[in-house]
Amino acid sequence: MSATALPTRPPAAAARTQALTEALDPDFLDLISWDWELGILLYPLEHPVIGMPECQVRGCDKGYESRGPLCSGCRIRWNKSELSVEDFLSTHERFNVVHVRQELCQLPGCKRPWRSPTAALCQNHHYQPKHRLKISIEDFLIHPFPQPLPGHGTCAVAACLRQRVTPSTPYCDAHRQKLGKAKLSGTFDGDEELWRLTAPPIHTGREVSMRGLPRRLVAELLYCVQQRTANGVRTIGHYLRVICDRLRVLRCETLEDLEDAEAAGLKGHHVSLVTAMRRTLHRLNTTPEEESRRDVWDLAVFGFSGTADFTEIRQDVLREATKIWAADDLPRRRGKDGGRTLRRQIDAMVELSKSLRLQREDGGQVVALLDRRDIVAFCNRLAFKTENGQLSVHQRLYTARTVRKVLNRWRTLGLTGKGEILEGLRADFVMGPEDMPDDPEDTEAGKDLPDEVMQQLCDNLNLLEEMSSIEVRVCTELLIDTGRRPDEVCRLPLDCLERDPDGSPVLLYDNHKAFRLGRRLPIAKVTAAVITAQQERVRRRFPDASSADLKLLPSPVANPWGTKSIAGIWEQHRNWVRALPDLLVPIEVDVDGELVTKLLPFDKGKIFPYAYRHSFAQRHADAGVKPEVLKDLMDHRQLQTSQAYYRIGQDRRREAIDRVAVMQFDRHGKRVWRQVQGLLDSEHVRREIGEVATAYGVCREPTNVAAGGHSCPLRFRCLGCEHFHTDVSYLPDLEAYHADLLRSREKLMSAFEADAWARAEAMPSQEEIRRVRRLINRVKADLDDLTEEERAQIQQAVSVTRRGRSVMLGMPRVGQPLPDVRPRRST
Repeated sequence: MSATALPTRPPAAAARTQALTEALDPDFLDLISWDWELGILLYPLEHPVIGMPECQVRGCDKGYESRGPLCSGCRIRWNKSELSVEDFLSTHERFNVVHVRQELCQLPGCKRPWRSPTAALCQNHHYQPKHRLKISIEDFLIHPFPQPLPGHGTCAVAACLRQRVTPSTPYCDAHRQKLGKAKLSGTFDGDEELWRLTAPPIHTGREVSMRGLPRRLVAELLYCVQQRTANGVRTIGHYLRVICDRLRVLRCETLEDLEDAEAAGLKGHHVSLVTAMRRTLHRLNTTPEEESRRDVWDLAVFGFSGTADFTEIRQDVLREATKIWAADDLPRRRGKDGGRTLRRQIDAMVELSKSLRLQREDGGQVVALLDRRDIVAFCNRLAFKTENGQLSVHQRLYTARTVRKVLNRWRTLGLTGKGEILEGLRADFVMGPEDMPDDPEDTEAGKDLPDEVMQQLCDNLNLLEEMSSIEVRVCTELLIDTGRRPDEVCRLPLDCLERDPDGSPVLLYDNHKAFRLGRRLPIAKVTAAVITAQQERVRRRFPDASSADLKLLPSPVANPWGTKSIAGIWEQHRNWVRALPDLLVPIEVDVDGELVTKLLPFDKGKIFPYAYRHSFAQRHADAGVKPEVLKDLMDHRQLQTSQAYYRIGQDRRREAIDRVAVMQFDRHGKRVWRQVQGLLDSEHVRREIGEVATAYGVCREPTNVAAGGHSCPLRFRCLGCEHFHTDVSYLPDLEAYHADLLRSREKLMSAFEADAWARAEAMPSQEEIRRVRRLINRVKADLDDLTEEERAQIQQAVSVTRRGRSVMLGMPRVGQPLPDVRPRRST
C-alpha cells in the first residue's frame, strides 16, 4: 500500500478524517516540515517543546530529546567513561557504527543513493575516481567524464522512503537484508506482500515515519502531537516511532482500534502515551451535552480535571437522574476542585444505591416503589457504618447532606413530572432536616501549629529546598507568612506585588474559592523580599516572556513558556516533614502527682499546608488583632467563619480564666481576692451570663448586663463605678486608653476650635487619668512580684483569654498597626 492510498470508508469516518485534518494548524505542520506525500514527521532543531538539538559529540548527527547535550548512544558511552561531560566532549567522537542515514550520490544530478557516508558516492560511481580515473573525489565531482545516473525507485516497503540500491531488488539495502535474515531465521511467514505493508521503516535521527498508515490515523497522531506541544508536553520521538510501528503491524485504521495497548505489545511509557492521545482525540469537538450522556465523564470537557464515574450507581433510572443533576450543578463550581467535589457527591449517591440494592428485592430498580422506608434504611446503614468505623462522623454527615440535596433537586428540576425520567417517585422518598445526623462540635476548631513547631519548620526550610525546589520553598514561606490557601499561593501571577502610597508592600491574589478576584493583603517587608527574589529568578528563567503571562511559581514540568503554575506542594511537603527529626514541644505531664513540663514529639500528621492558614489566624488573634480586622485578613465574608480558625476550646478557656481571675482589681486598683473553690463554682458562669465586656474590663451591673452593655448611665465612665472590675488580661487596653486620654487632652488644650462648654465636656478629667495610671501601675506591680515561670504562665493565659475578644461599644479607639507576626527564618 502506498503512503497516500485511502481505503473505502463510510461517510462518518470520512467526516472525522476531514475534521481532524481541519484541526491541524498549518504553522505546526510547517514546524515539523510535514508533507502529506512524504509522510515523515521531522523534529525541528530548535523549539522549547518539540525541538531535538543535535548531539554535541564531534561527528554525531543524532539528536537528543530530553537530557542533553548527548544523544542516547553517546550518553551510554559517557556513563561508562566516568568522565565529566566537558571532558567526554573534548576527547570522544562519533561512535563508528554502520550508518543508516541514506542520501543521494554527491555527483550532481545522480539519483542513486550513496554507498556510505564516507564514500559519499553511489555504488556505480564509487570506484571511478580512485581506480579508473585515478583522481581525487573533489576533482571527480567536476570532471566531465562521469555521468549522473537515474534512480531505481523507492523501497517497496510502505513505511520506507529510502532508494533502492539495485534494479534487481524492490527494496532498499537495509530492508533487503532484513528480509533475508527473516527468511533464514524462520520468522518470515511467507506473505511478502503483508511484510511490505507492516515492516517498520529504518529509523533515523529526528525523523518519525508515518508512511503506510491510513490517512485518518496519521491525522490523529499529528493532532495529538500538536495538542501536546501546545500544552507544553514533550512527545518523545522514540515512543512515537514504536507506537507507529505497532499500529502498522496491527493494521489499525484509528487509535480507537488499539483498545488495550498492553495486550497489543506496548509497555510503560508507550501505553501512557497512547492513553493520553486517545483522551485528546476524545475531547476533539466533544460537547458537554454529548459527554453528559456517557456513564464515565471526562471532566476536561466541562473545564475541570479528572473523570467522574457513575457506573457504581446500579439503578439505571437513578444513575441517569444523577447525571442530569450533575450536569446542572457543574457550571456552578469554581476553581480547580470542582471535579473532586463532584466525585465525592457521586460517592454519596453510590451509598444510597448500595442501600437500595441490599434492602429491596428489586434492587431499587422500580422507582415508583421507593418510599420512606428506604430512606430510614439508608439512614440506619449510615449509622451502622459509622459505628463500625467504615465511615467517619464527618463523612456520614456529608453523605446525608448530599443525598438530601440531590433528592430535593430532582424535584425542582422537574424530573418527577409526567413523562419525565422519575415519574411516579413518591413524595416521601426524601430526606428531611430530622434525618440529618448531628454536626459534631469541634471543641478545638483551630488546627494551628504550636510556636515551637513553627520555629523548627522555619529553621529547616533549606532542607525543603534541597529535597524539592526553590519554588516549593517559596510557596511554603508564603503560606506561612500570608495565611492564604495553598491553591491561591500556587497560582499567584508574577506581578503579584504592589505598594501602597506609603510604600508598604501589598500582595495581590485571587480568592478562587469565593470567586473574589484581585484581593489585597498587607504583608511584611521580609515577605515582599521573598517575592521579589522569586520574581527575579523567574525573569532570568524566561527572559523573553511577557510578565503579564508568567507565574510567580512556574511549574518545572511541561512549562516552556512559564505560563503554568505548580500544581501543589502536598507530596513534597509531606516528604519534607517526614524527613525532619522529631519536633519537640513542651507539654505538662503528671509525674508522681506533680505537673512537670517535658519536651515531647509533636504529631507530624498535623503538619500540612492548610495548617499554616490556621496558624496565621491564631498568631494574629494571639497578638490582639480585633476579630473584625482578622476577618478581612482571612478574606471571609462572615465573622463566624474567621472565628472557626482560632476558637478557644472550653478547657483552655477555663484554665486561662483560672489564672487571670485571681489577679482582678476594682476601680480603685485594689486586689479582689477570691477563694479557688468560689472561682471554680461561679467565675466561669459569671463570665458567660453575669457580666458584659467594656473597653478595658467588665461590668457586672445587672441592668447594663441585661441590656448587653447599652444601658450605662455613666456613659462609659467605668473607673467611677463600683460594678467595674478588670484583670491582667486588660492591661494592653488600659494602656491604650491611658494614651488616648492624654492624646485627647493635649489636642483639646491646643488651638482646637470649639465652644467652651463642648471643650469642657470633652476634656478628660485629671482624676480619670490618675485612676487609669494608678490601676496600670497596680497591675504591673503585681506582675513584677511573680516569678519568671508564673509570669510566663500568666502571659500565656492572657493570650488565650484575649483571643476572640470583641468589644463593640461605639467608643473611640486608637488605631494600631498590625503586628509583625512572621516567624523567624533561618538563612
